Amino acid sequence: MPTLFMIIATLFWGASFLFIKLALQEISTASFIFLRFLVATISMAPIMAFSSISLNRKVVKQGIILGLLQLGIIFLQTLGLETISASLSGFLTGLYIVFILVIQFIRQRRIPSFTDIATSVACLGGLGLLTHNFEVTNGVGVLYTIGCALCMALYIYALDAYSANNNAVLSTFIQMASITAFSSILFLLPGNNLQIPTQPITWIAILFCGICCSSISFWLQNKAQRHLGAFKVSIILMLEPIFCTIFACFILGEKLYAEAYIGIIMILASIAVINVRLKEVE
Repeated sequence: MPTLFMIIATLFWGASFLFIKLALQEISTASFIFLRFLVATISMAPIMAFSSISLNRKVVKQGIILGLLQLGIIFLQTLGLETISASLSGFLTGLYIVFILVIQFIRQRRIPSFTDIATSVACLGGLGLLTHNFEVTNGVGVLYTIGCALCMALYIYALDAYSANNNAVLSTFIQMASITAFSSILFLLPGNNLQIPTQPITWIAILFCGICCSSISFWLQNKAQRHLGAFKVSIILMLEPIFCTIFACFILGEKLYAEAYIGIIMILASIAVINVRLKEVE
């Protein structure tokens, strides 16, 4: 069940690339992020109001930290998508798996196992084949997306430390609320005004990303990671570009080339290897 939770969350995140691109055609990055997480917070408010979940300072502090890291992920990825293609964004975001191994080495003071390194390299290789059609209009988007990958690795490890003893609903709600609050600060900067969408498709993108890709998906990850561990979660998340590619084919009519199929097989094989391991790597 935890693996299924992560696959569902990854399915939503894979679709989010297309919806984000659609939304950014009408509104700014700051406006999209604020409205997305405002929707996410509002969608979880009834659950918090009618539940017996009690707040405590420790969970609030951890939720704010996770929210800040998530804001870094979303903000940097969205900024990157303004100047680079969704394919390149998917590949660069996948570099988080390299950062995961680096953090693991720093924390545990030991070199990652051969299996970890091999599956990570296979995933990155498969990701490179899957997203081969790189299109760069501004190199700064590359830097933004690499920063997003670093924040993603830090988030996975922070959630790994916090999720075991926290209520998943409460932790997710605090994350959504803190991201909404912090992103609203951006509108205090000169020339950065809140833009309200007028196109139905933009609102559909905001609602989908707010409810499915934020409140539901982060709750699913919180529930799953306490059982799977950081490294297994990071491997499963490699399904995201596969789902992104599938949606692009069916919705945008993009074609898959032979190397893309090879890339998908490499990623799926790596995920299979990790899931049959008897001992999870923490």
